[in-house]
Amino acid sequence: MKLNRTAHYAIYDQAFGNWKSEVQDRWVYDDFKRDPLYSKKWISITSLAYHEPSGAVYLGIGSFSAELLWKFDTATKQITSCGYEKVAEPYDAKFHRSLELDGDTLYAGAALFHDLDKQFEAKGGRLVRYDIPTGRFTFLSRPCPPAYIQSIALDRKRRILYGFGAVPEVFFRHDLDTGKSRVIAYIGSGAEFCESHNPVLDREGRVWGTWGILRAFAYRTGQDSLRLFCYSPDEDRMTFFDHGLPNTGSPDDKSKPDTSVLGPDGSIYIGTEAGALIRLDPATARGELLCRPNPDSRRLPALAFQPGSGLLYGIAGEHYNTRLFAYDTAKNELLFAQDVVCGEDGQRPDRIHHMVFAGPNTIYAGENDNNDRSAYLWELSLDG
Repeated sequence: MKLNRTAHYAIYDQAFGNWKSEVQDRWVYDDFKRDPLYSKKWISITSLAYHEPSGAVYLGIGSFSAELLWKFDTATKQITSCGYEKVAEPYDAKFHRSLELDGDTLYAGAALFHDLDKQFEAKGGRLVRYDIPTGRFTFLSRPCPPAYIQSIALDRKRRILYGFGAVPEVFFRHDLDTGKSRVIAYIGSGAEFCESHNPVLDREGRVWGTWGILRAFAYRTGQDSLRLFCYSPDEDRMTFFDHGLPNTGSPDDKSKPDTSVLGPDGSIYIGTEAGALIRLDPATARGELLCRPNPDSRRLPALAFQPGSGLLYGIAGEHYNTRLFAYDTAKNELLFAQDVVCGEDGQRPDRIHHMVFAGPNTIYAGENDNNDRSAYLWELSLDG
């Protein structure tokens, strides 16, 4: 089954022509807030969740205007705001890999754009509950102040929300039944950004991610500075492993997880920032390098298993070199890798940040960090 049609939809459709000449490595948070175009229309689509009963894909975005939650109607192809900006705090900037759906309830966590000069004004990210039938937002907790929330994962059985916060980099849990939150561990070294793009749960409900070592008396952290950790909620115990994931052999590849998903076989499948696909065995905490689906480019931030077939699909690459691929995890075989390009206008995504299936033959993918225009929602139709 391969890609046979690509379309894209826009919340805003604004071109930006001054990124390299004026903005890059020059502007700070206040500059973006002051600019009438960047403050409203320079957006990234960073999280997706498909609500099957209503046929809607919910979009978590990054935006300086705090319009962080949108709904895409898969029948009418219309995108509408859910109104989060009406209840947001001033420094709420994105729902970054932090949408979790449970029935008609959507959970999210607010991430940041600001720098440390705002730390006495910005209070820290909040966990949010959105009731789909009523459209009501409820704020659950500020789990790791003054840090904001980079990503979350939901344990539906134990009713626990886990998350990574920044900055500083922390790992936290929020128990939905008691309403209590606590930081479990600090996971950043301070020398580099160490946390995985998202927490991932194994079949036993244990949470996996990465932490960073500092190497005292050294000027560099080293290629193996990002290590695995595992948290057991039943034992309330953190295990810090002395190894990370396998890398591609490139000197700049630290095998940092770009996305992580639990497979139907019980393995955890990880795309890395170097563009590699890795299988992690939770029983041994050892990873296996499977392939690089797009060897001409870095990044592999989107993975999802196709309903019904059990095939693993993903989108790898960046800088308009993005490819949809399918991988047979039972046969250890890359089935295809195909450029993502719209046949009608030739547009390509700069980079995909997250993807979900809406039925067995349709993928929705959120684009992020496009410096030339507003990011799009991409619709990828597979042949039947």
